[in-house]
This record gives sequence, C-alpha cells and structure tokens, in this order.
Amino acid sequence: MPSGVKHNATTSPESDNDQPYRDGKSGSTLLYDPAGSSKSAGVVGLQTALSLAEAGFDVTIVARDWPGDGDREPTYTSMRSGAQWRSNPDFADYRQQEWDRQTFLHWLELVQAVRPEKLGIEMKPAVYLWNEYEDEPLTPAASHWWTSFLPSFEVMSKEAIDAEGNFAAGFRYKTFAVCPPIYLQYLQGTCREQGVECREHIVGSPSDVFSLDGLENSIGVINCTGLAAGALVSDTNVFPTKGQTVLVAGQASRIATRRGDGWEALVIPWPGTNQTLLGGCKIPGDWNTVPNDDMTKTILDRCKPIAPELLNAGGEFEVLKVQVGLRPSRRGGPRMEAECYRGKDGSEKFIYHCYGNYSAGYEGSVGIAREVCSHVQSHVKSL
Repeated sequence: MPSGVKHNATTSPESDNDQPYRDGKSGSTLLYDPAGSSKSAGVVGLQTALSLAEAGFDVTIVARDWPGDGDREPTYTSMRSGAQWRSNPDFADYRQQEWDRQTFLHWLELVQAVRPEKLGIEMKPAVYLWNEYEDEPLTPAASHWWTSFLPSFEVMSKEAIDAEGNFAAGFRYKTFAVCPPIYLQYLQGTCREQGVECREHIVGSPSDVFSLDGLENSIGVINCTGLAAGALVSDTNVFPTKGQTVLVAGQASRIATRRGDGWEALVIPWPGTNQTLLGGCKIPGDWNTVPNDDMTKTILDRCKPIAPELLNAGGEFEVLKVQVGLRPSRRGGPRMEAECYRGKDGSEKFIYHCYGNYSAGYEGSVGIAREVCSHVQSHVKSL
C-alpha cells in the first residue's frame, strides 16, 4: 500500500539563504516504493523520505504495503528483519562505516526522547560467543571497526566464558535492538507529522511516477526498490539472500550471537513487546519463501544455549511465528547514484538510485538517507 507526504517549504534547514527551489521549478521530490520490494514501505525509504522532508522538500511516498498492514510479502524485507545495530562492512569500506556510525548516533538521541513501546528501539547488552577458538574473538579490533566505538566493549575473560556454558571465546558490548513493526510505524508516523503524503500505487518503473496524477511537476524520484530493482531497472547484479527467522514468546535479557562452523545463531529481543526474534540463515540466490521445517528446528536448537531464560519447563521455546524474508543483495555493493531524466514537457528531472543494501538497511538507514538528501540538495541547486 503506497503512501505520500507533503511538506511545503522553500528553504533548506542548513541555511536561511539556501533555496532548493528556483522560481518555476518547484515540485515534489518523490520517494518511490521505499522498501525491499516494489510494493512496500521499508526502513531506507521511510528514513529517506523523512530526511528529505526535514530538509524542506515536498515528499510523496508511493508504495503498496505499509507498516501495520499485515505480513503479506516475503519481499517486504524490512518487516521481516531482526533487527539490531551490528555493523559489518570491510575495514576499507569507510562509506558504509560512516552510514552506520551516523545511524547509531541518531538512535542514541532517539532512545533518550521516545519510549521503546513507541519507538521500537532500545539499547541492550549484547554478547557474541564462539563455539571454537578463533582469532576474531581474541583480537576483535582486527575484524570489527566498531570495537572502540560501541559502549562497554570488552573481550570476555575465561571466567565469563565458562559462566556462559560450553563456549571457547567471546566478547560483549552494548548496542541497539530493533522491533521492525514498531520502528517502521514510528518512521511513517513521523513522516506524516512532517507533511509527507502517502500514496497507494504500483508502477512499472521509477520514471512512471512522473505520470501519476498531481505528480507531473515533480523534480525527481528516489528509487529505493531494493530487490525489485533487478527487474525494474534491469540491474542484473541484484539477487536475493534468503533468511528465515522464528518469533518466540518472552523478551530475552540481551542480544546474543553464537558463531559455529559457517553459521550464526541470533537472539534479538524486540523492544516494546514481550517477544524475541531468533535467527537465522543466509542463502544467496534462493527465491523460495516457504519456511523450511528443518531450518526452524536448527534455529531453535542453536539458540537454546544463548537464551535459556526463554525456555519453558520442557526446555522448549514457545513459537509464535516462522517467517522467511529475502534480503536485497547486490554484487558490487549498494547502488547510490543519480541519472538525468527528461520530462514529457522537456523539463530536467532526476532519478536517484538507492538500493542493494543486503542486510545492512537498518544500521545504515540514517547515514544513507542523509547522503541521498545531500545529493538531492546539490542537484536541485544546479537546476
């Protein structure tokens, strides 16, 4: 279900003298299908819409599915995420690191102002445990850029590891847990407060947005279509990475990750609820969205040692839901670039592509949105 937002302003908040709209060139900057599919409003798209509206642009979101509509689409990736802040870019990927850093600092402010029940984000203790000895947990700064950034990071002592059970090594820290249904509704609600218009519609390509009633004079489209971009803009580098998760009753006391031989088990308490998400798996190129019973059992078994507080008297989790989601992966990394488009009346417009964030949409969302907003502001000033 698509949505749209309008925010009437003619100046950027960065400077009272900056005017993103010149006479005769005013219009809406559109956020088209902001999600991991061509039908749904996801975290990167909603955050980008919000950032643009706060920068003084008129914004309309075009999508089919919205937070709170129900769980209809496995390609509505944002609704089927964990989620947590645990940044995973390579050491040389300073751009992604900066996106993630900005998101963390923004959330740090948000959690001080908005309660978890409304925001869906909360700072939690976290632990990362290894079944076998590896260099990574013993020298984490060589593998994770954020060891000196996150609060309370420490390599666990032998005594602390022994207290956890049958593990070889680990570290602990504090980070954010995210409940996607609540956070996405918060973002959409905040967009509306900023005057963003939500419009329900499905189009066949980003440029089709310029033909929608009332949007003919729009100056640009932000293409946040995620996995659907492969077909919509003929990007052969886009592919799905299948994930499966299990939602169980009770809120875990912490975020927990268990590393095995080629796999990870995840426990993420959902803020503002009495539920916890267990994961998971990463299967590149798999479009099958039917939950696999064997994978469900594997996830539950792997998570038992790291979330024993959620087990009932019989030593089992109370399963509420099993779900499959398709991460919007892209060979070569995210696509963040603009292309020029000539309107039917000959006017100059643009389409800014912003998709392919794999599993890093939440932790990078604020930084990504700010970068898009900066590019849009620069482009508009040049018109």
